[in-house]
Amino acid sequence: MEPSPIRSPSKEGQPPRMVCVIFVAGHNDLLESEIASDVSGRFDKLKGVPKALLPAAASADGSGSTILGRWWNLVNTRQILEVFLVTNANKFKYYERWATANDFPVENIINDGTTSAASRMGSVADLDLVLRSKPSIAESDVMVVAGDMIFSNDFDISGVQRFFREKQGDVAVYYELPPQEQSSSRGIIEVDPRTSLVTSFYEKPAEGVTTSRFASVVFYMFRRTSLPLLATYLAAHPAIEQRVFGSFLAWLVAPPAAPASTHNLFGMKLATAFELIGQSGLHEYLACVEGLQQSQRGGGASLGSSAASPITRRAHARVGLVGNPSDGFHGKTISVSIENFWAEVSIHESDTVRLVPHAPSPICAYTRVHMPYIYTCHAQVRLVPNVLSDPNDFGSLADLHGISRKVYICKYAYISSRARRSTEDET
Repeated sequence: MEPSPIRSPSKEGQPPRMVCVIFVAGHNDLLESEIASDVSGRFDKLKGVPKALLPAAASADGSGSTILGRWWNLVNTRQILEVFLVTNANKFKYYERWATANDFPVENIINDGTTSAASRMGSVADLDLVLRSKPSIAESDVMVVAGDMIFSNDFDISGVQRFFREKQGDVAVYYELPPQEQSSSRGIIEVDPRTSLVTSFYEKPAEGVTTSRFASVVFYMFRRTSLPLLATYLAAHPAIEQRVFGSFLAWLVAPPAAPASTHNLFGMKLATAFELIGQSGLHEYLACVEGLQQSQRGGGASLGSSAASPITRRAHARVGLVGNPSDGFHGKTISVSIENFWAEVSIHESDTVRLVPHAPSPICAYTRVHMPYIYTCHAQVRLVPNVLSDPNDFGSLADLHGISRKVYICKYAYISSRARRSTEDET
């Protein structure tokens, strides 16, 4: 079993820990109802299945990875200490079975106890329920996502985390609405282009309220210092319709009892495609699945395009406590891994074989000359600064390539003593 990570000291000003809360507690979903009423027989295996557990990037016959499974794979990293799932009483058993099959901690599933849309608590109250059920979360920053959205294959969650660390404030992810999408169906934000501060937040505004086309998705990051405001907001807003994240964020940006400058909410615009947001039908779902299938087959970066998803893996640094692989212990050691120091390798589909970031030629190519045991070596040497002085700035080989642009070529010849003697004898 892999040893539990020991967190090395955080940089001053950075949050010491982060948890993720995935929301799948909705009722009366349009997609689920359209699948249930379908009479073609094509979707019989999917009838009764919660939206988040429908297959994604696979055939619609129930095989393949699920929408929620993709989120679980994305957030199940060492940078996020724990992941929680919020659902309702009707769907709890579905997610319990999913958790058992996917190595998700069942004890981290929070059941809000509701059985219908009429009895729903609202997303803000659900998050408050998680905080009260798991008091240790109060010491953590919290990432909130909707587990029934589909994201495109190029989505880089680490970029959102870096933005959150840099801004030192709460973050709302947004995208620009396409022309055919109505602003009244989304939470719309206005953002200062110089500072990225959210200046206004409108929950499904009526026509003419704002000219902004920036739509927020349920992907937020809250500082631990902001979490106590949930209870304050809920106490002042008893109506269920007001207990949604859009209304809560509008209150954070401009609370009635305090100036707006007392709380910083930053907006991060992503070009990444998010689909199946909110109430989406069967036609949209099938289009999303087809887009992801094409993406996996061919190479493009967004839903409906043709990009293959890269494979990225990390190996974390290790500190040995007892034993040494090279001594008499025969490789048997007791060690711990360090969470925020790692080496990362990414594999991308390509029509040709390439070594990145090195040059296309081999690092060291040997050329044999006429005399025996005489070789010439052309070696490529890179002078690299100490990139691990800040592990948050070095997360991939691409980062290493970007900070080590100077290349020095050395050429030398190695002549063995035997070759020398052979040469001297011949002369």
